[in-house]
Amino acid sequence: MKLKSETRLKGHWTIEVRKNGVLVDTIEIDNQLTEAYRNAVLGHLAGTSSVDLEIKYLAVGTDNTPATAQDTALGAEIFRSVPTAKTVVGTYTQTYWVLTNAQANDTLREIGVFIGNASSTPNSGTLMSRIVIALEKNDTMEVTFIRKDYVLI
Repeated sequence: MKLKSETRLKGHWTIEVRKNGVLVDTIEIDNQLTEAYRNAVLGHLAGTSSVDLEIKYLAVGTDNTPATAQDTALGAEIFRSVPTAKTVVGTYTQTYWVLTNAQANDTLREIGVFIGNASSTPNSGTLMSRIVIALEKNDTMEVTFIRKDYVLI
């Protein structure tokens, strides 16, 4: 009998856009995980990585360059925020962020998640994932980001 086991890491976003408190759009998108994240996970399995794998910050920016596994930072970061909640649900973690109507009012084109030694300083930490979006955010809008990170076997 031949056994096959394959473990995959996968991330998925649900982005809810509210205008004046009313849900006006929901965006669903899978993300691009980075090589830096993969290497940190592999290093933890080998006992050689000191990168903290906890999700620390969501960052948004204005660069629409396509996301690649080689990305190490956002192209033009303008704002970052700590999660409002993190939970484990079955085979995935779920992380929430909310941008209020007073935050990041700009032409948002990219989203990144940072782990490791991430702080409030732009592009600090290890970029875990990056996606490209198209969102014109203004002061009548609140945006909720819900990220699911799956470990599939």
